Amino acid sequence: MKLKDIILISDLDGTLVPRGGRISRENINAISELEKNGAVFSIATGRTPEAARGYVSELPITGPSVFFNGAMLYDWTAGQVMKICPLESDWDKGLWPRFAAYCKDVLQEACIEIYTEDICHIITEKAHDDPRLSKEFYRYTHGELEALSDLSKTPWLKFFVCDTPENLRKVEQAAEKFGISRYANGFYSEANYYEFVAKGISKGSMLRSIRELAAYHGKKIIALGDYMNDKEMLELADLSIVPQNAHEALKNQADFIGCPVEENLLVWVKEHQEEILGRL
Repeated sequence: MKLKDIILISDLDGTLVPRGGRISRENINAISELEKNGAVFSIATGRTPEAARGYVSELPITGPSVFFNGAMLYDWTAGQVMKICPLESDWDKGLWPRFAAYCKDVLQEACIEIYTEDICHIITEKAHDDPRLSKEFYRYTHGELEALSDLSKTPWLKFFVCDTPENLRKVEQAAEKFGISRYANGFYSEANYYEFVAKGISKGSMLRSIRELAAYHGKKIIALGDYMNDKEMLELADLSIVPQNAHEALKNQADFIGCPVEENLLVWVKEHQEEILGRL
């Protein structure tokens, strides 16, 4: 197996980027070297393309990339959306607005965000905004839920709640009460972040879509991730690599455990490429 037969697809936060940090020059150079020798490099993140751009503007992203934790496949080179998978609810068109209203009413200090294709809508008070928002690279707006209630006109790609772990358990319970699990995947992307994307959609599900693209037939996928929203992607890849600081459940299933994220995981991959390729 050679690098020309490989797609490397990496999560951002906690994998390629230390939390609260930026992508290192060492990682950028390592990715460039891997690509020079034939590899394709992509990213898979819960972020929007706009939000990711501020972090990865210097990265040589050459393959289709995954955003909104699997709800969008995006051609980074062309700057075009290739596929979206919005939240749905069959005949009950008001399900998601009702659920959002319930969460807003019950969780008095939560930050609740609704992601559409082009912007993040925050339906809770500014006083409860997640501190990360001011540090991000994407546009967001505060507004009323009512303006977003017709999902046929304004498709929701992701529903997101930031709150304490105790309160997020209430979100999980409410999702069961409302029957949300019939229509969505709910998961933690951090201990204080709980998200919903469409049923059957994940970073992993988009690997199937990438494999179906004619340009990538026959290529092997190496996936890198660190948290539970990466779990299915790591399982469905041909080979999985996690950093030393990854969630324990992922470390138990990974093919390789690399260095801590702060020590440049893509440099580690480049240095161990012969061993990695030998496992495929």
